[in-house]
Amino acid sequence: MRSKVNKSIAIIGEGETEWFYFDALRVTKRYSFKMAPDFPSHSDIGHILKLAERYNNEGYDYVVCLIDMDRIKQNPTEWKKYQKHKTERKYKHVMFIETYPCTEFWFLLHFVPNLSSRSYRSYEELLPVLQKYMPGYEKTKRYFKQTDLYCYLNENGDMNRALENSEKLCELSKVNPEDEVSYSEIYKVIKLLNNLEPMKS
Repeated sequence: MRSKVNKSIAIIGEGETEWFYFDALRVTKRYSFKMAPDFPSHSDIGHILKLAERYNNEGYDYVVCLIDMDRIKQNPTEWKKYQKHKTERKYKHVMFIETYPCTEFWFLLHFVPNLSSRSYRSYEELLPVLQKYMPGYEKTKRYFKQTDLYCYLNENGDMNRALENSEKLCELSKVNPEDEVSYSEIYKVIKLLNNLEPMKS
């Protein structure tokens, strides 16, 4: 058994989807990170940045901000604020983890058999495709309380496939940013957690 690496992590999500997914992952894998805020709510980028500053100042080793890019790209003020903070890299322990269009694309990557550079510009555009693999999926607290998101994806999908394909799509999105390829950097969070947490005996 590997000895535990004593690192503190705060994961900040915009809304309920991220909160319920990462909380289910935390419970299932017995990870020790903190979810922030304590209760899920839809937050603008200003609120997320304030939380990031707070947890950075409290001395967390990693502060992970999960960002749904579809909403930010539709709001010029939020987009400008986000780009400014991302470029300045004001807080060295803060990681911005993007998904375009939204966290549900990360879910979809557990199921699609082949790498596809198809672009989904919104949750509404993505939803019918995701529901082929997750029947009845909806972005509601009622659904999230009935469905353990992490366990469902792990048991019915393929985490390794999601990790591999998301990394490739992130590379594609950087090579051809004008194509607006859908992508998710959530693989970076999973890898970070796996590297920091002890191996189970």
